Amino acid sequence: MSPSGGAVLRTETPPSAVDAAWQVAWYVLQTHRHRERVAQVFLAERAVASYLPLIVQWPRPAVGSAIAPMFPGYLFVVAGLASDFTRIAWAPGVKEFVRFGDGPASVDESVITFLRSREGADGLIRCQEGVREGTEVRITHGPFRGLTAIVEQRLPARERICVLMNLLQRATRVQLPEKWVRQA
Repeated sequence: MSPSGGAVLRTETPPSAVDAAWQVAWYVLQTHRHRERVAQVFLAERAVASYLPLIVQWPRPAVGSAIAPMFPGYLFVVAGLASDFTRIAWAPGVKEFVRFGDGPASVDESVITFLRSREGADGLIRCQEGVREGTEVRITHGPFRGLTAIVEQRLPARERICVLMNLLQRATRVQLPEKWVRQA
């Protein structure tokens, strides 16, 4: 709001209809902080196709959800005509189109296809989850550097694992940071 009580006008101008850079394509929107899903809902109400890739974070953050946008603060939309620009730019949660030079930044459809191909049946992208249980690993840091062990379990504590090592001729459980091991 302006000091006079009226709404502040956006200075962003829509690309002209003759602008060659403004074709039907995937474009990148910057959203207001933590408002990617809000923007997506309002764009859907305006019949604008959008895509918000979601990932499962591991280790789970201390605060917040384990499911988060892959690109926080950004959303992909399909747009084409200059008339779409206003419907999109003024949607709640949308800050602006990401631009390079005078035109909005477009993304090749193969990027969207690739991201969607990485999704599971639940629509979430899971990043590499480190070493799996039962895997033989070599310890690369710490007092046990150079020894091998078997991963017994991944611990709920941040980025830690429990391994079984042969110490003093018996299997011994040791907790280590996951970054200290590499698959053997």
